[in-house]
Amino acid sequence: MARLFDLSILITSNLRDRVLSVLVALLGLLGLCYGESVMEYGAVGDGIADDTSAFQKAWDDTCKGRSNMGSVYVPAGKTFLLNSLHFTGPCNPKPIIFIIDGDMIAESDTKKWQKDENEIIPWLIFDHVEGLVIAGRGLLDGQGKAWWDIHCRDHPGPMMTFSNCGNVTLKSLRLRNSAQTHVLIMGSQNVYINDIKITSPEASPNTDGVHITSSSAVSITHSDIATGDDCVSVGDQVNNVNVTFVNCGPGHGVSIGSLGRGGTEVAVENIRVWHVNFTRTTNGARIKTWPGATGHVRGIEFFDIHFSSVQNPIIIDQFYGCTTPKCTHTRKAVHIEKVRYMKMSGTSATKVAVKLECSEKSVSCSNIFMRDIDLSPANGIDSVSSLCNFVQGLAQGIIRPSSCL
Repeated sequence: MARLFDLSILITSNLRDRVLSVLVALLGLLGLCYGESVMEYGAVGDGIADDTSAFQKAWDDTCKGRSNMGSVYVPAGKTFLLNSLHFTGPCNPKPIIFIIDGDMIAESDTKKWQKDENEIIPWLIFDHVEGLVIAGRGLLDGQGKAWWDIHCRDHPGPMMTFSNCGNVTLKSLRLRNSAQTHVLIMGSQNVYINDIKITSPEASPNTDGVHITSSSAVSITHSDIATGDDCVSVGDQVNNVNVTFVNCGPGHGVSIGSLGRGGTEVAVENIRVWHVNFTRTTNGARIKTWPGATGHVRGIEFFDIHFSSVQNPIIIDQFYGCTTPKCTHTRKAVHIEKVRYMKMSGTSATKVAVKLECSEKSVSCSNIFMRDIDLSPANGIDSVSSLCNFVQGLAQGIIRPSSCL
């Protein structure tokens, strides 16, 4: 059954990739022939002049159907300096094609950044857009270094945000050095991310690769993510997510959570993390929830995972953010159930390679399944072990270190 599902993913993604490649190539040629680009709206592209208004006008005309084609074209060989941009829908053309072959860089001068006292301003936000393809060979550079030494509450928001969008494709771009999260998906459905490369220094704070919240049907595939925080993080009210064929590291791994901060009710289910390589990350396959919350996390599957010198290869932490002994005794917790760990191998950089720390018996982790787990110590570690608290489950096949289920 697993092989059949995996094959269906490959067939669907390959077909979609071929159609998108042809479409983007044609639109790129048409854009060059007819001058359908941000340059026609006054963009300079020298990396010095502020091109924000030109991009905004290009989007507004395209969204309202006033341009010859439903596309925005960012030409190669140019560098566009941009402040905050709000690409708002709904739009008349469907889909809208945003071709980025040039480089787009965020304003790095903290004094020139547009700010709002009541909210964090994102760099590029797509809001209420149905049918959107963003693709090309270009680079998006958040120039976040100027912000990383400043308190996070003062940073600009994510590099690229999809808010209340549907049927979105993000393909083949490079993103680097966001002030905070690189890609945020919120309140959106049917989002497909393929063949992207996200990079920021290992010490850069809160620079998650992709964060998903209040969304469904999200796919992240065939991508490389190296950041200072989670490569992929799944927030609350999320279902049906596929993370497949991803290289993660450095960073904090692929995290379900953190969930339930402030005692909220959690609903996360049907998350599949398949064919992922973790290299020198602080965590690998992680689920983290705050004590005192309610709700559920269920239907989580980690399959065909490889770890290379990872500090916490397999971890469930139901006491995330717990700073006092009192919070470890709360009788409220998110119920974590139906979690499957299968075909996982590699090396652990800490002695406890498998750590499943769950809450009291009334909300213990249940129906946890492990099969064919083979973890050995990384250089400098003499042995590895497993730790389980309040976990109900079953282990089959080769299990190293010995199962604590």
